[in-house]
Amino acid sequence: MTIGVKENTQAIVFRIDGLREEPPPLTMIINPANLNISYSSLVNETRTLGGFVQEFWGEQLTSLSASGQTALFINQSEGITNENLRDSESYNSFVRLLNFYKSNGKEYRDERTKETLASKANPNRIVKFATMVMTYIGKEYHGYFESFNFKEDATKPFYFDYDFSFKVTRIVGDFIVKQGRFTDTSNG
Repeated sequence: MTIGVKENTQAIVFRIDGLREEPPPLTMIINPANLNISYSSLVNETRTLGGFVQEFWGEQLTSLSASGQTALFINQSEGITNENLRDSESYNSFVRLLNFYKSNGKEYRDERTKETLASKANPNRIVKFATMVMTYIGKEYHGYFESFNFKEDATKPFYFDYDFSFKVTRIVGDFIVKQGRFTDTSNG
């Protein structure tokens, strides 16, 4: 009998497509406790002398909102810890998620080596916008983060509570996993 760790194929994975040096994908250690997907129509209602006129403009952008907790901050040598939480895998995973939010698919060029008026005013200029991609249960949600919040609570000292909002510009899928790679189901 072989005992091992089975990879969670239903985990949320974040990645950035379109940068020169793309960071490795981030697989969440623990999925959020809540994930809400919001679809809504874009309708314009105008009151006229003859009554109301309704114009249907299609769909609003889909919104994903999630909230949850990080995994416990466990240090290999000390066990559960807050003092050396930077040594825990769960803290480092959380920081990577926070960095995905902060970059939000932007690529910067460092122009500090050039002596131009523009570089003195803004040394880190955005040169490219890439696509944030969130993969979950066979679908890819392309878009961008709208907000990201986290808090540390003294009554629950060994992890963070967080919530984020993700605006979806494109949904791709259904996808299946074959040999660790996502494959479109329409291609067989």
